[in-house]
Amino acid sequence: MQSLSDSELVHLLSGGDHAAVEEIYIRYAPLLLKHAFKMLQDEHAAEDVVHDIFSNLLADEKKLEIKSSLDSYLYRAVRNGVLMLFRKSKNQQKYIEGLSSFSEYAETTTDDLILEKELRRQIEDAVAGMPTKMREAWELSRNQHLSRREIAAITQTTEGTVNTQLNRAMKVLKSKLTILFSLF
Repeated sequence: MQSLSDSELVHLLSGGDHAAVEEIYIRYAPLLLKHAFKMLQDEHAAEDVVHDIFSNLLADEKKLEIKSSLDSYLYRAVRNGVLMLFRKSKNQQKYIEGLSSFSEYAETTTDDLILEKELRRQIEDAVAGMPTKMREAWELSRNQHLSRREIAAITQTTEGTVNTQLNRAMKVLKSKLTILFSLF
């Protein structure tokens, strides 16, 4: 086998001769490893690329059609293997970045929902603890979006009294919510 030319090895290879693959490996593997390493700067990745090439040679030996010289074919196979590795790595990086960004978004969204739920509960508790007239004025103002004049008419009080009740309600809420936000 050592005395055979590359074209004779290719001919034997297409006939299914495993010894031809072995001889090609002995002749070209060290050179292909150096070539792959120059492009990748990673010894293990270079070995993987070269081993994949020879695995493909063994698997596809009967279907193999080498139209150029054997060394050109092998060097092109290394280049294509490296490019494929770069594409795969780039896609993996995009996937990781996408997953990371989704994770951050989901975490933020979850935290926001928890905070919002807690804030709503604190507001509801604070409003429930207000005196009846103050709570009524607050609920008419915030839930039904009525003006101070409309609230005064419904509660049969003056607008000044409604203003006072709403201002006091805001102070109560502010003091309760300040405590909540100081925890975060």
